[in-house]
Amino acid sequence: MGEEEKDKSNGFSFMQEKIKQRPVYQNPLVRKALRSVCFGALFGGTALLIWAAALPHLDRQAEKQEIQPIEIPEEEEQEETEEDATVYITETVSMELEDYKKLYQQLMQIGTQTEKSMATISALTTDTDWFDGTLTSQRSAAGLVIGDNGLELLLLTEYEEVRDGELMVTFFDRTTAAASLKKYDANTGLAIVSVNLSDVSESTREIVTDAQLGSSKSLRSGEPVIAVGNPLGSGSILFGNLTSVSQTAALYDSAYNVLTTDILEGSGGSGVLVDWDGRIIGLIQSKCEVSGQNGTIQAYGISDMKSMIEHLSNNQDIVYMGIVGADVTTAISEREEIPVGVYVSQVTLDSPAIEAGIQPGDIITSMSGQTVTNLKDMMSILLKCSNGQSIDVICQRPGMDGYQELELSVTLKILE
Repeated sequence: MGEEEKDKSNGFSFMQEKIKQRPVYQNPLVRKALRSVCFGALFGGTALLIWAAALPHLDRQAEKQEIQPIEIPEEEEQEETEEDATVYITETVSMELEDYKKLYQQLMQIGTQTEKSMATISALTTDTDWFDGTLTSQRSAAGLVIGDNGLELLLLTEYEEVRDGELMVTFFDRTTAAASLKKYDANTGLAIVSVNLSDVSESTREIVTDAQLGSSKSLRSGEPVIAVGNPLGSGSILFGNLTSVSQTAALYDSAYNVLTTDILEGSGGSGVLVDWDGRIIGLIQSKCEVSGQNGTIQAYGISDMKSMIEHLSNNQDIVYMGIVGADVTTAISEREEIPVGVYVSQVTLDSPAIEAGIQPGDIITSMSGQTVTNLKDMMSILLKCSNGQSIDVICQRPGMDGYQELELSVTLKILE
């Protein structure tokens, strides 16, 4: 029998051997995948534990980072008492030169303390000439530190000087920080600029103080005042007296109290008026000129501006209708036999009021469902409205048969 037949008889054959498969868990790819899953679960669990431990702390940090609204307390109505009555000095008091020196030293201290709540805001703009050369210009205005909202330091300043360009704030201690325009009111010419608190050093924040706002309601002509900021176009402190406290500036949809002084004004002057207690009583503005007071410093009375300042500081828009008007008081109403409200003497072109059909001679008696008896009512209602909002305005329009009531819809917008 040959070898081949022997192999067949023995049943042996190489092709009949079975190859045993390696267990799945010994496969290199599978083992690598299992290791990845294990490490992922380990890292995921660790991250979850760390997150759970850190979450309360992060919540506390988030609460600290929340923007805190700026609140300016409303003034209480003050009734005149006998103590507030005019005081007449009948006794002659002599003063020596040293007494005058001490007096002005004390006034300078008040002014210097006020300067700590002020800053200079510069706006740098660049342009090119005919030969593609770079032209740079810089404007500046005084800024008043209103406070901070937890994230930003807020300053009140003149809109016209900061409306465009790269803004930079220089504080009392000569440190600087970049700033940005937040909100503005082109009607009054005031604006709020903000500086990130992270850009203000702790040493500067300890020196810089928030402005102390006083009241302009109880002021009288002849009272001494201090002008602080840039009243002459550059940093200075000036002394003088109020010459009138009862005049008003008629602006769109509003009328603001204006304080006039005997202090000479400079070109591009800005800043604040301060009483002898160091409280802000006026915001110096060249925009609010009143008749017979050219060439001297004038300021908006601070009491009329507080609501607007609070509104702008909280990043809210100031909207307008675009009418110039006057109050129709009860006495005028009875004498002239016309309705109580706001008499429209002028309607601005391209304004929401003229688009809605309001005309000169109309008397506005209601806005947004609220009675309007004077311009202050109108100002208060508009502060609660937003850009693009439509409100119902009820007017009394004179006709052949007397006044007729009209209901108009006015879509409010921001004055550019």
